[in-house]
Amino acid sequence: MKTKTVKRLLGYLGKSSWLVILSMLLAGAYAALSMLIPYYAGKTIDLIDDNVSANIGTVLYKVLLIAGIALAGAVCQFIMLRINNKLSYDVITRLKNEAYGKIRKLPISYIDRSETGHIQSLVINDCETVGDGMILFLNQFGSGIVSIGVTLVIMFVLNWKIALYVLLFTPVSFIVAYFISSGTYKSFRKASEIRSRQTSYIGESCFRFRECKVYDLRGRTVEAFDGINEDYRKTSSKATFLSSITNPSTRFVNALIYAGVALIGALGVINGNMTVGIMSSLLMYANQFMKPFNDLSSVFTELSDSFACLDRIFAFVDEKEIEAEQDNGSAVIKDPDNIRIEFRHVTFSYVPGKPVLKDVSFVIEPGQKAAIVGPTGGGKSTVINLLLRYYHVDSGEILINDVDIYKIPRRELRSIIGLVAQDNWFKNGTVMENIKYGRPDLDDDKAYEAARRTGAASFIDNLPARYDESVDSDRDDISEGQKQLLSITRIMAYDPEVIILDEATSSVDILTEVKIQKAVKEVLAGRTGIIIAHRLSTIIDCDKIIVIDKGQISEIGPHEELIKSGGFYSRLYEAYGGLGVE
Repeated sequence: MKTKTVKRLLGYLGKSSWLVILSMLLAGAYAALSMLIPYYAGKTIDLIDDNVSANIGTVLYKVLLIAGIALAGAVCQFIMLRINNKLSYDVITRLKNEAYGKIRKLPISYIDRSETGHIQSLVINDCETVGDGMILFLNQFGSGIVSIGVTLVIMFVLNWKIALYVLLFTPVSFIVAYFISSGTYKSFRKASEIRSRQTSYIGESCFRFRECKVYDLRGRTVEAFDGINEDYRKTSSKATFLSSITNPSTRFVNALIYAGVALIGALGVINGNMTVGIMSSLLMYANQFMKPFNDLSSVFTELSDSFACLDRIFAFVDEKEIEAEQDNGSAVIKDPDNIRIEFRHVTFSYVPGKPVLKDVSFVIEPGQKAAIVGPTGGGKSTVINLLLRYYHVDSGEILINDVDIYKIPRRELRSIIGLVAQDNWFKNGTVMENIKYGRPDLDDDKAYEAARRTGAASFIDNLPARYDESVDSDRDDISEGQKQLLSITRIMAYDPEVIILDEATSSVDILTEVKIQKAVKEVLAGRTGIIIAHRLSTIIDCDKIIVIDKGQISEIGPHEELIKSGGFYSRLYEAYGGLGVE
């Protein structure tokens, strides 16, 4: 377990330092009270050996005293356990909040290359595993340390030879535990990573359930899951086995130490060097002294798993965040009602050395409706990613009203841009809540108007609860075309100055497309618009068509002009008969 990880975890506990101190005090009180019981038990045994009838009153007093001490210890332990539960779940709440809050601070590039299930598993499963381990550790650690110290002192007072014997042979237990569990941490860390893969795969299988059915991939899907499951079984079995034999191994060593104490004590009693009561007390103290080591080794599985998960959480929390706004990142967009967009010699690559865009330059004037077309992988969507500052250009400039977008605060930049993506997403909520997603304070009448303009009202009115109907991205009885209409309605309600349609009509039929085109013309009136489409019918009327091929601008101009030029766009148009391009 890394020292750095432990120190960092203690830093979280430090925020509730007074509860930690109170827990330690109660743990100390519980341990100290527990240490008194063997002492008085030994004294009681000696009283019985001398003269039971003469000392019956004293014996009863000692028994009641032991019962009172046990009761007081139980109360201390109960309060300590409640405090430890609070401490643990307070820390887990902070960890979860920090991990979830980290998601919105991460660059899009991290989210793009990460599996959703990995992040879900980390925020939920890993944090819960850490919480379980913390509770076990807090419950065992404080009282265990005090028990070891107090027990050792009392044993030296009663019989220094036996105390020294126990002290000298106890490290053997540590050595055995160390050699057995040296590989446990790595195994648990690997198991945690496989568990994350498992979560991702299950999520993917559920999300793509229909595709699996259509292509009859059930057998291969189950086989792939079985492979991941088998990896998890092997790794977890190895980790659990290594950690599980730690406890019996240390118990065996401790049993040998206990047997040695019994032998030395028995010889002492025979030789008249100690009483039976003191020997009984020493045996109980020897057991008490070794108990914390046994307890900690018995929960070593959970502790190893917890620290492996904690390492993953801290690694996620330490991921590089989105670059902070520059000192001069407070530029104001002048005349936001007339947005002019310019790409000036922009070069960009997702992977260093493999540019996706190469020296791209174009201008979209205020109020213009521009289309970006080209073959798949040509860099069309990359243009949008850069405009929204999801990624940073390698070189060149992107300007809005002659202001570099990297000098404009992200919040202000994105507040003027509305995006309708090809893949629809809706929050789990009502239709009205989804329409108002960008503007929760929007008046209901304006939301109704947006739905009427896009044509979404035609299917919303047929839903059982109409605008109060619950929807989500996976709902099956709403078609992809209807979801796309709802997505466009949402952007209309948001009412941005710039609207981007990223293949927004790819999932709709011809009649629905006509409705959307009509609605788009209305919403784009007087605004700057960018359309990425593979249906030429949606871009013929654009003021400007920007053709991107292999990351470079191939040609720019209106539809008729590009057709007459006989260039790349004209060939695409002829190849697809005017019906669309990929």
